[in-house]
Amino acid sequence: MSDPRPPEDGGAWPERDLEPRDLEPGGPPPDDAATGSELPPAHPPQDAPTTEAAPTTTGFSAAGDGWDPKLDGDRRRPTTAEQAVPWLIGLLLALAGMVIVLLALIFSGPDALGGSEPSPTPSSAPSAGGSPTPAPSASVPAQVTTSEAPTTQPTPVVTPTPAPTYGPLEMVYLGRQTATAPIYLLRRDFSTADDAKVMAEASAGISEYAWAPDGTHGAAIISGRAVALTPGQSARDLGDGIQAVTFSLDSETVYAVRIVADGANDRAEVLAIDFASAGSTLLTGIEYPRPVTAPERPVKEAQYLDNGGPVRIYATNDGNLVVWILGAPATYRVDPADGGVMNVAGEPALWSPDGRFHIALTESSDSSTVITQQDRGGQAVSSVTVAGLVSHIRWAPTRNEIVFTLGQATSGGGVRQNLLVWDLVDGSAPSPLTSNGASFGADWLGVAQSWQP
Repeated sequence: MSDPRPPEDGGAWPERDLEPRDLEPGGPPPDDAATGSELPPAHPPQDAPTTEAAPTTTGFSAAGDGWDPKLDGDRRRPTTAEQAVPWLIGLLLALAGMVIVLLALIFSGPDALGGSEPSPTPSSAPSAGGSPTPAPSASVPAQVTTSEAPTTQPTPVVTPTPAPTYGPLEMVYLGRQTATAPIYLLRRDFSTADDAKVMAEASAGISEYAWAPDGTHGAAIISGRAVALTPGQSARDLGDGIQAVTFSLDSETVYAVRIVADGANDRAEVLAIDFASAGSTLLTGIEYPRPVTAPERPVKEAQYLDNGGPVRIYATNDGNLVVWILGAPATYRVDPADGGVMNVAGEPALWSPDGRFHIALTESSDSSTVITQQDRGGQAVSSVTVAGLVSHIRWAPTRNEIVFTLGQATSGGGVRQNLLVWDLVDGSAPSPLTSNGASFGADWLGVAQSWQP
């Protein structure tokens, strides 16, 4: 009988009838010689399945077992092209990895090219079993991998709003067009030729005002009603029955005094009003006998009103408030933190921004005033004499200048008031800022006056 093993020269298997047998998968074919039977004659070609001769092939299993056509049937051997497909896929993946690494190096900048370790060359060699092993992933420089990771957005940096700037002689002040016209609140930089701008007006006129130290907004009293003033916005109500106002040093709070009758006495209510919301808090109430007042000579009365009138409030540089009321038995210091009240000697003194100098006035009837700049020891540093009565002195941002109101009596019994500025350094005479005879009570914009108790 014929040998069941494949021919040594790789020739074709001899044709034979394949009967169903109990075979272990992958086991050797049974030995016909052991059964002692001969092969039956071949069946007709149309009925018997035949196998075509095929060349000897190399197995793909890990154990090296060959493919046995007697056991596995008539299977077609993979072509050379089919066997090359996995190799080609591996090669393409390796080439793609190399391209990605090169692009990463190019777009990560010159630092990555100069400071990174060389990337390993992807391998395209197949494994021993015949299937190509996937190429190892190429290492990507740190500069590239971090760009693909989720990035944390930087915290936005809030740029503070720059502080407003003002002209060297920019001020707010009270004025009227004629002697009988209502008093307006005006704004002007006297270092330019620009006309004054109207900040607030009313048919009844503006009786008092205060401007915030930062120069951005103010408050005015119109017929006993306090209103908030912000350039470019409509006026807002801050409270009724108000006689005097001033601002806190941080420009956010308006301190106000309201006088309320209480039988034979008066009670001064000191309020803290939030400028933004107009919400108010009663700090304290000060009761005192109702005073009896009488008018002064016209020029003296004008000076008195320009200095604040019968009710005045100051925010001093120690954080307290000082309330002065004509005819009251004392001047009152109020702590805005707890509403505590203490009696003091008199009104606070106004000092230069550096706290080294203040102004003393010496009057001669209604005709003239000597203005003297004094140091802490009371020594005169400079002085000048002007014709008329001086009121409402205010320091410039530096100690170099002061602005004031000069009131002069007219032949008809009236009063002319104008604004003057005095340069304390060059020693020259004060220079007029206005000449219409109806301007008074000027405050520099953006300057916190140093009121000291």
